[in-house]
Formats: sequence, C-alpha cells, structure tokens
Amino acid sequence: TNRKESNTSLAGSVFEVWLHSRRARNRKRWWASAKCGYIQHDARRIHTLLRNGEWYFKTTSLPKQQKSKVKYQVIDRLRSKYSISALCWYLGCSRSGYYDWSSRGKPNHNKLDAVKESAILSIYYEKTARGRRQVQMHLERKYMLHMSLGSVHRYMAVLGLNSTRRKRYITPKKEAQNPLHTFPNVLQQDFHASSSHQKWLTDITYLPCKDGKLYLSCIKDLGDKSIVAYSVSAKNDIYLVLDTLARAKPFMREGIVLHSDRGSQYCSPIYQSVLLERGMVISMSRPGMPYDNAPMESFFSILKNEDLRLVKHLTCAQMREFIDSFIRYYNEDRPQWSLKKLTPFEFRSQLV
Repeated sequence: TNRKESNTSLAGSVFEVWLHSRRARNRKRWWASAKCGYIQHDARRIHTLLRNGEWYFKTTSLPKQQKSKVKYQVIDRLRSKYSISALCWYLGCSRSGYYDWSSRGKPNHNKLDAVKESAILSIYYEKTARGRRQVQMHLERKYMLHMSLGSVHRYMAVLGLNSTRRKRYITPKKEAQNPLHTFPNVLQQDFHASSSHQKWLTDITYLPCKDGKLYLSCIKDLGDKSIVAYSVSAKNDIYLVLDTLARAKPFMREGIVLHSDRGSQYCSPIYQSVLLERGMVISMSRPGMPYDNAPMESFFSILKNEDLRLVKHLTCAQMREFIDSFIRYYNEDRPQWSLKKLTPFEFRSQLV
C-alpha cells in the first residue's frame, strides 16, 4: 500500500511539472503571438525599411548571410518600439546573431579581400555582361584565384556588379509547312556528342545595323561547342548557307549529322545535294519547334545579349568586324561551364 501511494504521489508530481511547463510554453507562445500581432499592424513599414535599406531584400538574389544583415538593420531601427525577441521571431532570425552583429560594430558586410576585389572588378569591366560563372572561371584562368560561386556572388552583390539578363525567348506560332524536301528529326534533341565532328547544328539569325541589316549563318559542333564555320551576307538566300558549307568543307566527314530547321534554304535541293554527296546525314526540326535546335539558339542569344547589346548603332562594315572578333573570342577565350571550365578549342584538344 505504501509503495502504491508513493508511486501515485510521484506520478502526480511528474504530471504537475509537465502541466506547469506546458502552461509556461503556452504563455510564451501567446506572448510572442501577441507581440507579433502588434507588429503585424506595422508590417508595411517593416517591408518598406527592407526595400529602402542599403540592401534590397529579395529572397533569391542575396546570400543567406547577407539577408540576415538586412534583417539586423531593420531590428536595429525598430528596437525602440518593439522588443528584440519579438522582432527576431517575426523576421525569422536569431537573437544571438543580432547581438553578435551589433557587437562587431554593425557592419554592412564582411570585409572584402583587396586582391580578389580588384581581380573581380577588372574581369567584370572587360565585359560588363559577365555573370558569376564567367567571373569565377576567369578568376581561375587569369589570376589563379579559386572561389566558390557563392563567394563570387557575394563580392559582386557588395560591389554592385550586375550581369546582363537574357531576354525571354518567345516561341513563335506553329505554322504548317510543305513536307516537300524535308527530312526526319534524326537528332531527337540528343545534344550529347562523344567527339568532335559527330553532330553539327546550323541556323540563321539577323543582325540589325545602322545602315541596313545583315544575316549570320553558323555551323556549331556539339562535341566541343565550337563554331565550325560561319558566313555573313546582306541577303538571306541559298547562297548564304552554301557559303557556310564551303567554309566547313575541310571538316566534313561521312556520317556527320547536320541538323537544321525547315527553312526554305535548308529545304533547297541544291543544299541537300551538297550534303548527300559528302555522305552526311540530314536532320530537320519539327515544324514550329525551336527547342530541337536549342544549342544553336543559345549561341545566338549569347551573341546578342552578352556582346552585341553593349555595342549599338554599328554599320554593316563594323558589324562584320564585330562578328569576326566575337566568334574568335567565343572559340578561343570564352570558357564554358559545361566544358569543364575550358574554351571550345581547349576542350577539342583534350578530346583529340
């Protein structure tokens, strides 16, 4: 009987402790929610402070460390009106982090390394359209500085360096085309090639000039992502693609797949006879499906958004010189993330 009474009293005391802790936890939750209920009335003011602060508070644009400092700045401004605990709870940051930031003198950002800062600035101002991946690859190639993408992103955010965003691609309306002189889609969006001169892509784009318009025809190799041949003309006709084929003639091999869209130039019997005589395999995109030729469209996007966008109002003669220099730069000096941070020509030498 005494043992049962002792067990009952022990169970009662444990229950009382649990009930007391639960009530305390509920009171704490009620206090926090009540405090944040008052803050909710001034939520617009808080978000205005976040927008108009030294850093623009955007979830996807700043590193996590930088976003916390934005919140600390807001807490520092509002601490006279609200408690620090309630503000930290509302903004989703820790009190210890705020006090640590405050004890370090409330810095806007961590101190930048002078060598890395100067290197990033010089790389960026060579071509202001470069993003963090291009900057990181050039840091390793030119300055032998190894930095993660997050670190490069933070340096560029602190220094106010923004890359040029590409325009959104608008899919054209699908139109019925004459199936005469067309070939099936052999490539089937398989853009992987184990070696050079195995799969080629070709297409035409227009280049607006100050005194007219030019058309650029290119052939791209999927093995090393280099531009095999190109031609520039004032007319978008069959002679433009034939000239491009003539420049690519030294690299033609039997069995190479050459993929294009269903443009009138590529449906020409003259163009197709040149390829069939060389033993090449002709492949064509489906009607109204530009994604079947996506890597070629990507190259034209890089040309127009990274470089051509920075040099406007060129004459036709200047545009021809610009295209020559850009394709030389693209093949020899521009590293690519998918090529193990190598240029197309460097990657081709490794494949050989």
